[in-house]
Amino acid sequence: MRHERSLLAKAYEAFNAGDPAALGATLHADVQWPDSLEGGVLNGRAAVVDYFARQFDLMQLDARQVTVREEPPARIVLDIQYAVRSREGQLWSDTRAVLAYDFADGLILRMTVLEGL
Repeated sequence: MRHERSLLAKAYEAFNAGDPAALGATLHADVQWPDSLEGGVLNGRAAVVDYFARQFDLMQLDARQVTVREEPPARIVLDIQYAVRSREGQLWSDTRAVLAYDFADGLILRMTVLEGL
């Protein structure tokens, strides 16, 4: 699962840089992603890229991998430290979360929140 770990590192780098296009390059065309702003699930790369573009306009996000657990054949579970700041840098929240990532065709197919967020 070396490729999947590398892909997640690229996704988190793009996320922390506020780069929705680079983040989108790590996502499967049929990706499913939880919508933590409005609820529900986002379907498709374009919807997820748009979602993150809106988030990056509203706030500064920083997520750091704390632990990584592989669940073959195609799942990685991350324990992350997740900070949210205003555009001016004021800390709004700093929390931990456990997220599961499923993969298909060498890209992220699904993210599921297991704990937190």
